[in-house]
Amino acid sequence: MRRLFFEIILATLLLPALVRGESTLHSVSDRRESSPPVGISEVTAALEKAGAVAEHLTLPANRDEAAMTELAGRVNDYYRSSEFQGRLRGETERLSRELFGSAATRFYPESTVPGGRLGSDERLYLFISSAMPLSTLRNYAESVARLGDPNITLVLRGFVGGMTQIRPTIRFIASVLQRDPACDPGEGECAMLPAGLAVDPLLFRRYGIDRVPAVVYARGVKAEDAGLSEGDEKNTSIAEHHTLFGDAGLEYLIEQLRRETGSQTLAKLLTGAAHKSGKSSRSREKSE
Repeated sequence: MRRLFFEIILATLLLPALVRGESTLHSVSDRRESSPPVGISEVTAALEKAGAVAEHLTLPANRDEAAMTELAGRVNDYYRSSEFQGRLRGETERLSRELFGSAATRFYPESTVPGGRLGSDERLYLFISSAMPLSTLRNYAESVARLGDPNITLVLRGFVGGMTQIRPTIRFIASVLQRDPACDPGEGECAMLPAGLAVDPLLFRRYGIDRVPAVVYARGVKAEDAGLSEGDEKNTSIAEHHTLFGDAGLEYLIEQLRRETGSQTLAKLLTGAAHKSGKSSRSREKSE
């Protein structure tokens, strides 16, 4: 790398005239007309000499490398912490109120719902299968949308009908997430529930999910690369997780996990969902 670095520097300094078509180059240090001409052979020799010198050059070690690495790790941990993410959400909501006022409420009604969200290092995975009744799957999707947290995800083990075809999986996901079950995509665009659904066999394997439905609550989740599966042990570390199996409502399962773990964020999550559900019911009553 050092050799390449020095060669690039010399090439940058000595070769422009060759690009312009000149037959000779003048010395970089002295461009006077009396300077001796420099040809290709001289340039080649200079590059070889620079390469030889680079072989023996060593850059001094960064004496602060260990301290900076440790500091970077602390900053990263604090950024991902529930404390910082909570402060970040609070500041985001404050700026939204001050800058957009009532417009934020009109266009983003979910932003006004009280209650907390999962921390950045918390996850709720709801493991499902295409073999489950469609009505059950839609109920789960509606619950995920009502909870309104991006760290809650419906998880499918694999593609419907195998990996050779993608269309069956797309149709299945659409049927689960459609707001109106009677809507026909062939006749027009169908509104979808804001719920995340992932196809991830690694998550099934990591948490030992051998039957569905199942809910996993994980804490202390730290992914090196957000673009890779959190089921990959080489990419993601997990401090602890809790699993519940059974065909029951999502809110009920989350309540059981809250009791088991004592999680305050799960309690706030359920409070926010209950508030949103009550508000939606009152809106329907007024419209009727």
